[in-house]
Amino acid sequence: MKLRGRIPVMLPMMCMVAAPGAATEHETAVQPGDTVAEATDNPAIEAEALQIFKRMADYIASSEEYSYHAESSYDVVQPSGMKVEFGGTRKVLVSRPNRLRMDGERRDGVRGVLLFDSENIWMFDPDENVYATADQPDDLGASIEFAVVELSMNAPLADLLVTDVYDRVTANLIGALDLGETVVSGVVCDHLLMRNDYTDFQMWITTGDQPVLKRIVITYKEEPGEPQYRAQFVEWNMAPEATAARLDFRPPADAEQIRFYLPPPAAEQEDAS
Repeated sequence: MKLRGRIPVMLPMMCMVAAPGAATEHETAVQPGDTVAEATDNPAIEAEALQIFKRMADYIASSEEYSYHAESSYDVVQPSGMKVEFGGTRKVLVSRPNRLRMDGERRDGVRGVLLFDSENIWMFDPDENVYATADQPDDLGASIEFAVVELSMNAPLADLLVTDVYDRVTANLIGALDLGETVVSGVVCDHLLMRNDYTDFQMWITTGDQPVLKRIVITYKEEPGEPQYRAQFVEWNMAPEATAARLDFRPPADAEQIRFYLPPPAAEQEDAS
């Protein structure tokens, strides 16, 4: 039996959502299936939740260089309606205003490198020894948008990399709750639940003077089967070393240059079917 393993379209964090789960002592008002309006006497967005999220957003946005390692998984809904979990790891290095490196490896061993070096966008497959490149348009925000929209790259959690993450995420919120403190992998975190028209998302943000994302669960409500994307942040480093060398990419001399694969427009796909 062949499973569909294509990663679903990952909307930016402005479309994040939360998955139902067992309630803790801080979450007794929230039951599986509840909406934000049902979970609180005041359905308005809680200021406490926004303040916690803004502290994290401002902290990351003010960091000139940082890196993180995330273990992620995502659901792929099969034609039968069954969900199969796929996943992988991502190691991300950011150097503002316009340099980035992302090393990813899927659970089946497939690897890839995405790199912005301030002049070019590079995508390198070390197993096949092939690469593609394109001109980088501008800063990280513009470059990420170009890579996702024009080059059809998958970039989950891309909004973590831009300086206006708070504005992007909160622009279309219809609910936000602070569910209190909880522990994730031995680290005390503030647990937030947020919602917009397209997604629900939970975030666990570390407490203290270095607030960063420890875990996130996103549910895509408008996708068939409501698949989820989950990421656990294993390590953050706000003072990474040797960044210049790691962000200076040159393809191996024997690597083959190929073009980015761009899927045909939707109308052409319908005609072909």
